[in-house]
Amino acid sequence: MNNDINAMAWPFSRLGEAIEELARFAKLDAAAHDNPVPEPLKVQDSADLGRWIEWVSDRLGIEAEPVETSVAEFGRLLRSAGPALFQLGEGIDARFVLLLKSKSAVLQLLGPDLRLHRCSVETLRAALCQRYEAPVSAEIDRLLILADVPERQRQRVRAVMLKERLATQRIGACWILRLPPTTGFWRQLAHAHLPRQALLMLSVFALLYGLEIVGWSLIGQAALNGRLDLGWLSAWALLMLSLVPLQLLGGWLDAVFALDMGRILKKRLLAGALRMDIETIRHQGAGQLLGRVMESQALESLALNGGFAVIIAAIELVFAAWVLAIGAGGMLHLFLLLAWLILTVGLSWRYFQRSRRWTMMRLDMTHELVERMVGHKTRLAQESAVRRDAREDRMMKSYLHTSKQLDNAIVPITGGLSRGWMIVGLLGLAPGFIAGTATAGGLAVGLGGLLLANRALSGVSGGLAALFRAGIAWTQVAALFHSADRQPSREPFLTSAQMAGIGAGGSSTKLVDASDLVFRYRPQGEPVLRGVDLSIYRGERILLEGSSGGGKSTLASLLVGLRIPDSGLLLLNGLDRYTLGEGWHRLATEAPQFHENHILTGTLAFNLLMGRNWPASEEDLQEAEALCKELALGDLLERMPAGMMQMVGETGWQLSHGERSRIFLARALLQNARLTILDESFAALDPETLERCLNCAFKRAQTLVVIAHP
Repeated sequence: MNNDINAMAWPFSRLGEAIEELARFAKLDAAAHDNPVPEPLKVQDSADLGRWIEWVSDRLGIEAEPVETSVAEFGRLLRSAGPALFQLGEGIDARFVLLLKSKSAVLQLLGPDLRLHRCSVETLRAALCQRYEAPVSAEIDRLLILADVPERQRQRVRAVMLKERLATQRIGACWILRLPPTTGFWRQLAHAHLPRQALLMLSVFALLYGLEIVGWSLIGQAALNGRLDLGWLSAWALLMLSLVPLQLLGGWLDAVFALDMGRILKKRLLAGALRMDIETIRHQGAGQLLGRVMESQALESLALNGGFAVIIAAIELVFAAWVLAIGAGGMLHLFLLLAWLILTVGLSWRYFQRSRRWTMMRLDMTHELVERMVGHKTRLAQESAVRRDAREDRMMKSYLHTSKQLDNAIVPITGGLSRGWMIVGLLGLAPGFIAGTATAGGLAVGLGGLLLANRALSGVSGGLAALFRAGIAWTQVAALFHSADRQPSREPFLTSAQMAGIGAGGSSTKLVDASDLVFRYRPQGEPVLRGVDLSIYRGERILLEGSSGGGKSTLASLLVGLRIPDSGLLLLNGLDRYTLGEGWHRLATEAPQFHENHILTGTLAFNLLMGRNWPASEEDLQEAEALCKELALGDLLERMPAGMMQMVGETGWQLSHGERSRIFLARALLQNARLTILDESFAALDPETLERCLNCAFKRAQTLVVIAHP
């Protein structure tokens, strides 16, 4: 086992190659890229380095997630982090350790020689934590000597004291590599080895049913032929006992497969929800979005359960058909089984049609209920009491009628198919039994086939019903699923200095240069903005006035990158959107209108500093508190028992309209962007507070655009 970490670490100059090789060894199947991965930054900045690593990973079609943990928990992170990248040292001389995977307390590291090296968790932990532990270790050693701690106990006491002293010390400079949820769904399944798991699971179930048929065949023939003795019973008992571990194995494989599939599907849907077009979200109510969330859970559970039920039932049907064919019923039984299977599918399809209508009505009722809960106070104050519940009553009456139709469709499936098949199957045995042509063994085999087919048909009906409901759920979440599709990035990388300094030639330099901008909300709709020409210079204070619906907020969303113009040229700091990419939001920020801005459930500090790194540093918290006092929020902080750490939002401390407006203003100013746009941010303030907030915005914003009505 090699314990020389420096010999296994990659130099800073080969960091791009290191990420690519780690992805290849981890079988992440890095995507092909047209241009070679560029060399790392010449002048290293911690924020730029993190963005560069994420940018390179994105070009390779993988995801690099930055992770931060405490010194005390760092060893646990190493045991579960692979594949991961760790920074060793700082500055241009920094090196990087590539962790491929861990097994127990032994780690596999990928060295610059492209060979795998084994290393203990404690060795790597000590090397990565040395810069944090070294200053404290000398002090602790002196204290142990002064306390005359015995030599044999010093190491253990020293470790405990180090853990306590560094309990709050955070360690960053760690990135975990993985496939992003935007990767093709089937590629994610293949990477998680789910096709292999599914094949193994189906093989186990096929073997299980085969052995079950053999076992009951043995005991049936022995009983009917008068040869049922202790030997036959022992053989049958051993065969039945051998099914127990197979059943446990099949159940375990089923559960693992469902968990892995559900995890991948949830990540995909969440990624799609976060990437949905802003206009698509705006045109849906809260109730409709809630309905999509509810149906996403239904899709996961119903699709997996229904799919497996149908597959397993299909296996059972094959065995049942074979057993029935060699039984006393022969081809007559096969014909009856086929006819009953067609009837099962037909009844399931009728259930699907009614279930779809019922689901759509239920989602509409959910949307209506949420909208009325949100506007309950308005309805009490404005709506006539006579008409207040009329629409709900009509919807409920229609819903109850549809529910009754759904119940009528499901009753024959759950209560009639199983019993009906047993009657029909027994009638299929009647001709041979009455004519005396059927042997006792044939009757026994036919009866066993009837029971097996009965279980299979129950699985088919239940599985089809679940699959149909999953299909209905898919119609609601398909947009979320497809919104996650994304190709690897091809935009160039710019450092923070480059984004801030390109084109900087003094106070007269243009920050925003817009020419002939056109934007429409719908592809075939009328343009909201047409032929807009705009120049904003660094340090300017601009007041943008206009009537309601004139396009002021739409222009603001274009300037901060929330929307993309249909045509025209828009440059920020001399660069277009393709070149800046997500860096556009680092340079331009906006406090949207009150109805589009929100206090999220969390601490006040989180709501103020959500545009910065989180958890926040002490300096960030102090700056946020100072800004709150500038905006006349000092009294609010004093009233809150937990101060900046007070929970706010719908389920926390209730804030007034004016307090919310000032928090929105503080949130925008704390981002320190090159361009800050305030969209009607002062409408809820009294004249004295307005003047105070406006002066604060003038002082803190580098370039300011204020949108207001005339």
